[in-house]
Amino acid sequence: NCLLYYGSIIRKKGVLELAEISNRIFEQNPEAQLILAGNDVRDVFTGRSTQELFRELVKPEFHKRIEFKGLLAYELVQEEIAKAAVVVLPSFAEALPMTWIEAMAMEKALVTSDIGWANEVMLDGETGYTVDPKNHGKYADAVLKLLDNEELRSKMGARARKQVVEHFATAVVVKQNLEFYKGVVKA
Repeated sequence: NCLLYYGSIIRKKGVLELAEISNRIFEQNPEAQLILAGNDVRDVFTGRSTQELFRELVKPEFHKRIEFKGLLAYELVQEEIAKAAVVVLPSFAEALPMTWIEAMAMEKALVTSDIGWANEVMLDGETGYTVDPKNHGKYADAVLKLLDNEELRSKMGARARKQVVEHFATAVVVKQNLEFYKGVVKA
């Protein structure tokens, strides 16, 4: 059972919340592993590595179940997403989250944040789960539910891909943009 977080390992509260969430997941699922893919940077408040801050929040007995991959080439990110059972992406600030859309296109069930616009991309309970990352217990429960149920992951992953094809495929977005600009020109 493997979880993947992909994004810059920077001082985003969501990443540090993931450390606390991971403790709960590891306590309940002895096979769970967390793969962190993304760049580590210095924390703006302390000057320390965010990876170090993350490790300090994870119980020492769980350190061996976490792998920091660092910054990866795009092809390697795709390989990691393909291997992941669940993709976890807690965040408090994103534009249109391409990472979510890429993972969904690869038929992965996700556990993401429930930030305001999340329902434009994710369908909570259908393509995965949207949960407030500050609610460590609820977030961990959503991840555990997916880790423990391959059929549910598969069903949600298929629905996630359908969501991307129907709403975020290039042809769909181009058509929407053309219609928008035609309306602007007419006005």
